[in-house]
Amino acid sequence: MNDLMTLILSLSKEEADDFLAFAKAKNQRSDVKNIQLFQLLRNGARKDLDLKIYGKPNRNAMHALTNRLKENLIDFTATRSLASDAAEDLQLLKQLLAARLFLEQNQYSLGFKTLQKAIYKAQLLEQYALLQECYHTQVQYVHLDPKSTLDAVIEAYTRNQELYETETKLVMAYAILQRELANHPADIFEVIRQQLLKFNITIDKHLSFKSLFQIMTIATDAATLKSDYAGVAIFMNHIFEIVESKKHLVARHLYYYSEILYLMSGTYFRNADFSNSQLALERLEAVLASGKGKHTAPFEERVQILKALNLNYTGDFEKAIEVVNQIKKPSSRAALVQTTFLFQQEHWQQARRKINEFYHSDAFYEKKEGLLWVLQKNLLEVLIYMELHQPHLVESKMRSFKKRFRSRLLLIKEDRVMAFMNLLRIYFDQPSRITEKSFKDKVEGAFVWKTAGREDIFVMSFYAYLKAKMDQTTIYTATLQLVNQKNGAGMKE
Repeated sequence: MNDLMTLILSLSKEEADDFLAFAKAKNQRSDVKNIQLFQLLRNGARKDLDLKIYGKPNRNAMHALTNRLKENLIDFTATRSLASDAAEDLQLLKQLLAARLFLEQNQYSLGFKTLQKAIYKAQLLEQYALLQECYHTQVQYVHLDPKSTLDAVIEAYTRNQELYETETKLVMAYAILQRELANHPADIFEVIRQQLLKFNITIDKHLSFKSLFQIMTIATDAATLKSDYAGVAIFMNHIFEIVESKKHLVARHLYYYSEILYLMSGTYFRNADFSNSQLALERLEAVLASGKGKHTAPFEERVQILKALNLNYTGDFEKAIEVVNQIKKPSSRAALVQTTFLFQQEHWQQARRKINEFYHSDAFYEKKEGLLWVLQKNLLEVLIYMELHQPHLVESKMRSFKKRFRSRLLLIKEDRVMAFMNLLRIYFDQPSRITEKSFKDKVEGAFVWKTAGREDIFVMSFYAYLKAKMDQTTIYTATLQLVNQKNGAGMKE
């Protein structure tokens, strides 16, 4: 049922309507129970589905119907993909097969013309694997083509083979790096560098949109793990410049270009470059609109979250809360953003109610959202319970946090989190000390802060809690003060 729900919730309204038409056309009998089930699940029904469809309990029939609906959705997704994203790839493959047939039948003029069209299209689509097949065919028959020379064809063949092998190596490097990231290495940036060297991968304009997106994904995952988006900013901008130099191909790679714009917007945001973050989001929305909603569904919530974050950290918290609250069926990621906003506005009870909605275990959420999401959730819980004056829950959470995360944080050299927890313990035990100079000195001595221009915005947000207490101001005010510091000002006052 989880897989089925994932398929259904991924559909836009237009796609859902198209699926209903597809299912009705496919049904060979008057039995429309698969359509009934789809509409019930789409409208939020989860319980007693067999009673609603069959009029009585019938788990076996319900199981069969669920599987049938899932197969129909998979078939629909594949058919829709063939009719849209893969249309040009199929056309290219048809041209190649036709060219081979013409050449085998000694229709050389038509065969070579068709083959050249296939080569040109493969180059535009950056389909190096199919382009290899095109060149393979061309080499085989080049002695019969008066318009080509063997040396030129072999040179093109060899060059494309290098590009194809680079793409293949990158797929392997990507898989290895994803495995390494899961192990939270202490120096992930060095691991990335070593893997690129190992596979002799050069980042240039010859890499496809997909490959450039994969490299950017690894870089941002590493930056998230190390809370160091400033450290990858130059690298990300370099890759984005390469992407922009291939802008004439964007229409053929809308999905990957959209993902790249999203990654850039997120990188700008985490470096507190809000204007560029918003500009990237606007470009992303324009690109998605140009695709007539074809790729919109995977981006809807993520775009809303980034919009809300940009608004919140530029002072428009009311609009930020409004935007994030507009998300229908928010994911755990969106719900944590909502909790953060409520916490920053010191709406303690609302924040607690929201965070209590996370009823799964931390292990579940770590697998789904990652370690840092879980850390943020746990830190928010401790802070909320402190503000609600619930000492038993604070004690329990602090002990649990230290037991479960201390060794892992030290392993990835993120000891600042434990330093922050130790300071919270002092404040929790002796609240009156928060405004004393000795406590401020302890705060400054406990951290090795980067400059404000390099510090991650979410790291600043947690430090803002202590700053607010020390300066006797609101958490939100302290947060904005920190993110608005000029580059080089440092975290200390």
